[in-house]
Amino acid sequence: MASRTKVFLTRHRLVSATAAVAATAGCMVGFAATGAQAATPAHPFPAHVTYKVGVTPSASQSTKDSKVESAYNAWKSTYLVKGCASNEYYVSTKGDGDAPNNGPVSEGQGYGMNIVPLMAGYDANAQTEFNGLWQLVKDHEDQDGLMQWQLDGKTCKYADSGTPDAATDGDLDIGYGLVLADKQWGGYTSAAKTWLANIYAHDVTSDGHLKCEDDGPNTDTRPSDMMLDHLRAFAAYDTAHDWAKVVSRTEAIVTEFTASYSSTYGLLSDFVVNANTTSPKPAPANYQEDQPDNIVGYNSIRVPWHMGTDALLYGSTTAAVSYKDAKEWTTCSKKVSGSNPQKVYPHIKLNCTAQSTSDQAEEAGDSVGPAAMAAGDQAWTDTLWNYLATNPFGDGYFGQTIKMLVYIVMAGDYWNPVA
Repeated sequence: MASRTKVFLTRHRLVSATAAVAATAGCMVGFAATGAQAATPAHPFPAHVTYKVGVTPSASQSTKDSKVESAYNAWKSTYLVKGCASNEYYVSTKGDGDAPNNGPVSEGQGYGMNIVPLMAGYDANAQTEFNGLWQLVKDHEDQDGLMQWQLDGKTCKYADSGTPDAATDGDLDIGYGLVLADKQWGGYTSAAKTWLANIYAHDVTSDGHLKCEDDGPNTDTRPSDMMLDHLRAFAAYDTAHDWAKVVSRTEAIVTEFTASYSSTYGLLSDFVVNANTTSPKPAPANYQEDQPDNIVGYNSIRVPWHMGTDALLYGSTTAAVSYKDAKEWTTCSKKVSGSNPQKVYPHIKLNCTAQSTSDQAEEAGDSVGPAAMAAGDQAWTDTLWNYLATNPFGDGYFGQTIKMLVYIVMAGDYWNPVA
């Protein structure tokens, strides 16, 4: 998986060059769906959820819904494309160079399979699009029945060296997307449970922690994969497997790691080793990627989004670990940035000081929004909400897709499929 590790180092160096490139040649064609979807959505957008803790942006609900709709229109027109078969769709990595010829990665496919069912009701073609995203996943499974992590945008063939393998973050989001789809439209139960069984068999270790990829070692983990709201939903939805053990071990790693390395700010490094012990620690600096893996980077900037979302959905008791971490991350984000979202840097040391102030990206600030909400920080929540409407650094696929999901959460339209 070494070539995957180049992506984050080059992501923002490539933006200015790649943003000007046309969507692509070959199979990557912009998509405008037609026709009616097969089922009426059970949770049509806007959902207007009352979260269990925290605050919401001060803007009116109608304004928040409208912002989400505008963001979705822009995201869909730019990143949701048809390819490579006539019944397939994928999320393009346009603007970031994460895959050859703006092709898909499993991470992005999972994001799309979350976004589209959440926008059903506003998007009349959402189920058609979801089915196309899912079809591409099925058509590009590895030997473990999980999606090959990177595909070429022209050929849709596996685009890395060696035997095709899968990435845990994509696996989890694809699984959660299937659960959302099943609760939104019905008819995906078998597919969802089969997919979750494959995750449990290949991405979960014997002690319950998540590996970084299905063929990776049993000794490491990646905090950006710690989507505890997803894991709790899997525990309720798929009782054939002990997802509660995965929740418990994930929470234990967060607690053990932060107690030793970031007790004040709750920060987690991009990669963690010794995850199969009670003494997890930061991975070596060049463990998997060409950026420091022993601090917060383009992986772990997603942690406050995931921890905050878990706390919002499940509350300060059930999600006590996430709630604590969200509050600590909120404190750090304000400290390191002087309450300026543009200065929530993508690389932050575990003592909450910037590793570099020369690298900036919108998604680093965007991701803090759900954590600020859960923490009950109204002023910072409002600042981050307003920041979502900007793109000061020209972020491409990665930042704009994270923004789309954060928008849905912050607007109060992120419903819990197992509530």
